[in-house]
Amino acid sequence: MPTIEVSSKKLKTVEGDRSAFTPKISNPAKIRVFNTPTTMSGKGFGQRQPTKIDKLVESVVRCCQQRQPEALDQIFDNLPVKLNQQVLNGTVAALKKDIDSLSWLCGYFASEINSTEDNQKPRHSIAELSKLLMTSGMEPFGDFAPYPGCRIVILNNNKFEALPPRVQAAVKEAFDVVETSGEEAQRINEALLRELEV
Repeated sequence: MPTIEVSSKKLKTVEGDRSAFTPKISNPAKIRVFNTPTTMSGKGFGQRQPTKIDKLVESVVRCCQQRQPEALDQIFDNLPVKLNQQVLNGTVAALKKDIDSLSWLCGYFASEINSTEDNQKPRHSIAELSKLLMTSGMEPFGDFAPYPGCRIVILNNNKFEALPPRVQAAVKEAFDVVETSGEEAQRINEALLRELEV
């Protein structure tokens, strides 16, 4: 039976100064200038271009929506831990309104979904529990975190205890709830970070 461990325990984009890219053209030769509209060809002229992290987040979101765990492996296995965390944070933000894909991602991180064939299984208990927790107001990777071995670690015990009794009853019926100390939760968190390391 899968377990839940209960413990007591934006991408920021900066636009540069555009004045350096604004040409300062005088008209010393008195070239005749017509007041006709001009068009600039070029992709996204004058708009912020997507960063490497933006592109990775877009790829991860697409993999989640298309349920492609092997493609996620290729992305997360080839990034440094710091980038993995940024991509994960961006993905969670991007999928905030797509609870189905976000709960599927939780199942992936809990090693419940390791291959495309796993998508055909009739029941994904971690993904289902993640969806239940999210629809009850808990934030994935903030209030709770999926953990390899088909486990979920509750990081915000107060929020978990404030869930409606029917939700708590459903959780306790389907999962073994194991209390852990703050130190144990920290150890689990560090182990989870090591799982993301190359």
